[in-house]
Amino acid sequence: MKLQVRANEPVSNVLTAVAQEALLQGVADTLVHDLKVVVDEIHANLRMHVAADNPELNWTLVVEVGVECLELVVEYPGPYFDSTNTKPMSGDALGSRADGGMGLHLISALSDEFHYNYQDGINTMIVRWSLKRDSKENLLCR
Repeated sequence: MKLQVRANEPVSNVLTAVAQEALLQGVADTLVHDLKVVVDEIHANLRMHVAADNPELNWTLVVEVGVECLELVVEYPGPYFDSTNTKPMSGDALGSRADGGMGLHLISALSDEFHYNYQDGINTMIVRWSLKRDSKENLLCR
């Protein structure tokens, strides 16, 4: 499934489309929940940090279900920003932490793989989940 998402697109529309596609492809409810949380975080980050400077921004969201993994690919134009390169989490209480970065840690924690690429002015985030959750440590999606 491939979606073109506008900067002003309500996140509920995107989440509904992504969840429906994943469920139609037989993805487990728990994994669909994680997918929706990740899409919500990415959507919020793009609206807050990228679309703020470019209100006409559109990005592409692709969800593919393979034999061994669920893959989410998000592409958007803009300056280089490696979303996988986050600062380590400190032991500070949430209320005392500086703003920023929590969503990116959440994406990493909820997925099995989180990759980034930048080429020709296009940022690409790739998030993968193993469909064989019982072997998460032993099976990485390829």
